[in-house]
Amino acid sequence: MKEKLDARTDPVLEECYRMKEAFAAKFNSAQELHDYLKAEQKKFKAMGWKYAPLPPSRTKEDPSEKET
Repeated sequence: MKEKLDARTDPVLEECYRMKEAFAAKFNSAQELHDYLKAEQKKFKAMGWKYAPLPPSRTKEDPSEKET
């Protein structure tokens, strides 16, 4: 018989829940959080931090991936 694990016992999830609660206490909306994170990104870029580019969008159908 498999034992059910409580999601709150996972230390990684615990940290995610803690961060979510801290963000919710600090920001009143998702837009405020977004603006804050964009400002932080701009600040770190000015300090010389590098960011990986986003992967290419897969919104258009690629003909090479069609099944025949």
